[in-house]
This record gives sequence, structure tokens and C-alpha cells, in this order.
Amino acid sequence: MRERLKSPPAEEIVRYLILPRLMVEARTIFPLMDRVNRAHLVMLSERGILQPPVVTALARSLDRIGRQGVEALTLDPAKEDLYFNVESAIIAELGPDIGGQLHTGRSRNDLYATIQRMKLREAALDITDRTLRLIDRLLDVASREIDTVMTGYTHMQPGQPITAGHYLSGVAQALQRDAERMLAAWNGLNLSPLGAGGLATTGFPIDRARTAELLGFDGFIENSLDAVGSRDYVSDLLYAFSTAAITVSRLAHDLHVWYTFEFGFLDIDDSIAGTSSIMPQKKNPSPIEHLKAKAAHPIGALMSALAAIKTTPFTHGREVANESTASFGWAREQVEAILALADLVLRGLSFRKEAMLDDARRNYCTLTELADALVRQRGLSFRTAHEIVGALARAAVEEGLGGSHRLSAALVNRVATEVTGRTLDITDAELAPVLDPRFNVAQRSVAGGPAPVAVEAAIARSRAALSAKRQILTDRHAALAAADQSLNALTAALISRG
Repeated sequence: MRERLKSPPAEEIVRYLILPRLMVEARTIFPLMDRVNRAHLVMLSERGILQPPVVTALARSLDRIGRQGVEALTLDPAKEDLYFNVESAIIAELGPDIGGQLHTGRSRNDLYATIQRMKLREAALDITDRTLRLIDRLLDVASREIDTVMTGYTHMQPGQPITAGHYLSGVAQALQRDAERMLAAWNGLNLSPLGAGGLATTGFPIDRARTAELLGFDGFIENSLDAVGSRDYVSDLLYAFSTAAITVSRLAHDLHVWYTFEFGFLDIDDSIAGTSSIMPQKKNPSPIEHLKAKAAHPIGALMSALAAIKTTPFTHGREVANESTASFGWAREQVEAILALADLVLRGLSFRKEAMLDDARRNYCTLTELADALVRQRGLSFRTAHEIVGALARAAVEEGLGGSHRLSAALVNRVATEVTGRTLDITDAELAPVLDPRFNVAQRSVAGGPAPVAVEAAIARSRAALSAKRQILTDRHAALAAADQSLNALTAALISRG
């Protein structure tokens, strides 16, 4: 394998580059390499590039190695990578004249580029499925909390009354877009590089479309340089993973704030809480804290992938093939943890409904509805109504009233006279419902609003979109399974030939 070189790899090369890579490959890509080898062999047979006896011998050797698994190989770092270890096992069994023919018409460059895409499409399907399950959980909790009135915030200050169901359905919609980004990444991911060779294809009459079909790809990357020299699908996926992780981190931030003693909106199940080694009263929201921070890992992997590939030659190289993808596995593990922990937290949440409603009564978040009521009931322009209610809020705070539920019609009329020079003759009977957070929520029934009827409609639409995405995943799994089934049948036919 190293005929061009006079010496074996240096100890440092083995320790820091070859051996770590070989161990990871043996653990993660052996079945994928076996599938690529078999697809390539089927194509070589169909195109008449290899003679039938050679094809049969190679098919039987691959079958034996595939059934025994990577454990049957004596992994030797001096052979550089997993492929050369597999090829050496075939040559040891069949001899170099036959065993050495499997690699006809290809390179390790297009071989590993193909395996990498197959590995990442498994990750894409898995993480997308987990994301859809979390969306489903969010919608379940949103449905349960559709009448749980709470304060909505802008700038971390009380804004207007909403519901916990409205908030959670909004997070679910954002996560739907993250899932759509994952699904969209498939278009650039599920294309085969096989047949590109080292960089300039091959002089053998191979059929690139056939190997793409046998491996479940939607097509192949036409330009051979692009096929072996591009890894943009890695950053596509990592970006989608990062935005999903960021969506979850924003949810976790709000939950963390709402769980504080000062807010007191939430409680969490004891099974997901942590304790203090010194303060016996503590019930710490440990998984929520992790969820706030874990988005850093896929973001870091995305930055690593982009930085590793910038200013590299537009062709195959270790910077592209290895370094730009080195952090993907870690990122995938972290995103899997994020989605699982977020689901756990949502299952362990309970909202303190009365405390949340009482908070909305006390923080003046209903005053926007009062301004709207002055427009509807007294014919004022919204800007004038805004001036009156702004002055009312200042007066209420200065007088220490402690919440909009303690405002009186007399105070409203007095402030209105001070601002406009005329009385509005608002009555307490008119004022009371306007200042009720529940009335505020019910009034906002337009599409996307917090009224239960609007949230129910939003959840229904989200569930329909979720179902459509699940169907896409089902179809993709089915296509890959059909390709595997076809490849297995064709390989078995080669093995059973005379």
C-alpha cells in the first residue's frame, strides 16, 4: 500500500492521525463500507468490467467479511485506514490477482466521500425524527395549557396577557422551521460521489447512476472535483442542528426565569431536579441549565467545519475530507441530548396557574386592551388613547396601587381629563372586564393570537405540518430500505453463481 514510500508512518502520524481515525471508522462505518463495496462490485459485474469468476470470488469474500464483522479483522494502523485493512483481508483470502481487482475504477477519495454522505444521511433522518417528536410534545403541552393565562413579555418587561399554550405553540412553530431546514439539507446531501475517483473519474466504463441507485441516493454529483472536494452538506446540517438547539435554548432560558422564586410560574418534577451539597432547601433546575448552554456545541462544530474548509483547494484534501467533518459526530450527540432533555423537561413541568394569573393582574399588562377599549368605546384615536393610558400607568405606579386590577374608573376619568381636557365618563362596569387578563386573551382571536380558539387552530395546523414531515421521513426510510433490499438480492445472486 505504501510502495511509493521507503518508510512506515512516523509514530506521531500513527498516534495522532491514523489510529484515532481507524478506531472511529471501525466503530462507525464498517457496514457502510461493506454496502459501498458490494454496490461497486455489482456495477463492475453488470458493466462487464470484471470477469464473472472474479466477481463471484470477491462477492463471497465480501459476504464472509460482512457477516463476521469488523471484529474479524486484525486492524493494522500501518495500513492507514479501514479500507486498506478490508482490502488486505480480501487479498489474504483470494490473492492479489483477484482480491486486488475490487478497487477497479475508483479511489479512496470517492469511496470515503460516499460513505460520509451515507453516514450523515442516517444522522439527518435520526435527528429530524427526534426533532419532530419534540414538536409533538410541545403541541401536547400547549393543548393542555391553552387556558393557562400568563404575562407575555417584550424586552423582559410585562407586555400583554397570553397563555402558556400560546407561548409553547410558538416555540413549536419555530422548531418546525428548524425541522424544515433539516429536511431541506437532504437535497444536497443525498447525492453520490462514487465514480469520481481521485479527482478525474476513470477510464473504465463505469455506471455512476447505477451505484447511486443501489446505495439509495437520489442521483450523483456530476463534476468529479466537486464530488470529492465539497462538504457543504455538513455545514447545511450543522446549521439546521444549531438553529434547533438555539430554539430549545431560548425555551430553556424562559423556563429558567419562570422557575425562579421571584417569578414562581413553574414547578418541576423531583426526578429532573438537582440538589445542593450545602443548602438543603435547594431544588435546582439542572437539565434546564444544560439546555441553555448545549447549543454552544453544534454552533462550535458549525464554525469548525466552515473554518477548516475555507481557503482550501477545490479538490480532495485531508482538510476537506477529515478536518472539516471532525466535529460532526460530537455535535450530533449533543443535539440528540438536547432533544431528549427538552422532552424530559416538558414532561416534568407543571404551571402554577393561579400565580401566573395573579401576576398578570398585578403588572399592568392589560393596559393595552384599555387603550383599545377607549378607541372602540369613546372614538378616540389610538395615539390619544395611548397617551391617556401611559399617563394612567405612571399615576398608578406613583400612587402605589399595585396592579391594573386596582384601577378605578374615577382615576381613569381624572387622568383622561388631565391629558385631553375632557372627561370620558368611563364606568367601573365598563372598566372591570377590560382589565381582566382572561378577557384580554379572549379578545385576541385573530390568526396567531393567544385566544384559545386561535391557539387551537394554530396547533391543528402545526399537527398537519408535522404529519407531512413525518411522511417525508417515512418515504426516505422506505427508499433507502428498498435500495438495501435490491443490493442484497443482487449480491446474493453473485455469490450463488457457479
